[in-house]
Amino acid sequence: MRKLHQAVDAELWPGDRDTVELRFVLNGAAVYRRTWASRDEAVRDATAKRTELERDGWMFHW
Repeated sequence: MRKLHQAVDAELWPGDRDTVELRFVLNGAAVYRRTWASRDEAVRDATAKRTELERDGWMFHW
């Protein structure tokens, strides 16, 4: 997502014992981390955050 020359990305990382860590990275620095029991839960969290960011004027851009 991009807004006013800022960039935020969501990343999924494998965790311990079949968990998945969701990270949000703002301009290259991790600003949010949370471990989920499944990939589906992590994706739901990322989707909810994307909805919030879009409401605040952030846009998906290649």
